[in-house]
Amino acid sequence: MYSVKTVLAATAAALLALTAPTLTAPAVAAPAAPAAAPRSASSAAPRPCEGSPTCWVDVTVAQVWVSPDQVRPVDAPATTNPADVRGWLAGMSLDERREVAGETQALHGVRVTVDRSEWRDGVLWDHVWVHGQPTPRDQAGRGAYPGWIPDRQLTSERRRPPAGTHEERVARTTARGFSTARAALAGGGSGQIAEYSYNTSFPVEAGPVPGVVTAHSTGGGRVYFRADDLARVPSTRGGADVVAAARAFLGLPYLWSGTSGFGYDCSGLTSQVYSALGVTIPRDAQPQFDAGGVQVPAGSAAGVRITGTADLRPGDIVAFRPATGTGVTHVGIYSGTRNGEPMMINSPRTGDPVTEEPIASSGRVYVGATRFLTR
Repeated sequence: MYSVKTVLAATAAALLALTAPTLTAPAVAAPAAPAAAPRSASSAAPRPCEGSPTCWVDVTVAQVWVSPDQVRPVDAPATTNPADVRGWLAGMSLDERREVAGETQALHGVRVTVDRSEWRDGVLWDHVWVHGQPTPRDQAGRGAYPGWIPDRQLTSERRRPPAGTHEERVARTTARGFSTARAALAGGGSGQIAEYSYNTSFPVEAGPVPGVVTAHSTGGGRVYFRADDLARVPSTRGGADVVAAARAFLGLPYLWSGTSGFGYDCSGLTSQVYSALGVTIPRDAQPQFDAGGVQVPAGSAAGVRITGTADLRPGDIVAFRPATGTGVTHVGIYSGTRNGEPMMINSPRTGDPVTEEPIASSGRVYVGATRFLTR
């Protein structure tokens, strides 16, 4: 997962001269509409999505909702710009976590297609399709997942990154971005911009000091990271890489609709681990299983069906149905055997963290697996 970082030496005077772009806050231009919430400090261009058919996520993590009407007062921190994901999660009881009306989540910089917009209680909402999350629900073949996002969490601005950059993604559960290289090197202080999720992608170039890289946000702002917090997508990967990546999330609380390092649901964990390794698979559990047969949604890699547990290899996505049902409602990542028992890493349910446990102990019925990597 980790790449060799090439860094440039810099004098103390150059370090002191480092500054971030001037940042401003937008207002949504619509009759009788209130001003939008302040935008993410990592964005340099105060232009909301309003009216644009193609936009990008402007917050660290955008919660994608089933409907604006199902957003509760306790969900308010997740609808602002900047979004306070940690505050939102900390403010919910266990029962409130169980009732999150979420479809999925979208990470900073991810492209969305907007097909309609509506005002609800003074807030402009966009119905979007989140690219990179394939689903059979997408009949137009976009390879995208539907839901609602507040317009103020999106931007129509996408600036071309400077020449010489390359893509890297956050390689830790979350990573803090800073407004200056000095703050990034120190790893704290007043220069923190935001906390970004695992698998958030940035155009990156060498930083002005060793141990720091310069990332460029969608709006053109610079964000400085410690070099080992980001990594290139590996050119080769296998099942062992999937297992190693998934183990990094052991202990992370479950979040229905979660696809970020702040909390995953079962298929959010599996899909994001694969995405970070450069393999796009369906967003949800049933389609992940179906992709091992003949039903592969647009934008997804095709898999191979595995039946018995004796044929499993590390990295395979194991699928389960409830004891009284037929559809796949849960998935995990096969991690090998322990004391002769087949094991998996999975995000089980609200109230339980990501765990590595025997397949037989899940309380569900194993129905087979999908293999997306043959190595």
